[in-house]
Amino acid sequence: MKDIKEIFLMICYKEGLSMTDITHIYNKKYNDNMQPQVFRRMVNNNNIKYNMLCSILDAIGYTIEIKKKI
Repeated sequence: MKDIKEIFLMICYKEGLSMTDITHIYNKKYNDNMQPQVFRRMVNNNNIKYNMLCSILDAIGYTIEIKKKI
């Protein structure tokens, strides 16, 4: 299982975004004022709440899918 930092690094690479870009997209969609440093700290410390993770992923066009292992 990958940690949150690895997942966001893969998304950034795939989409050509930076962590700051993701923060700006999130702030624009949800009319919030989260600072890029706060977002980076949450990701680096692997300390992000599930609802915040879902909101950030939604803002950049991703979702979480939970499947049972086979």
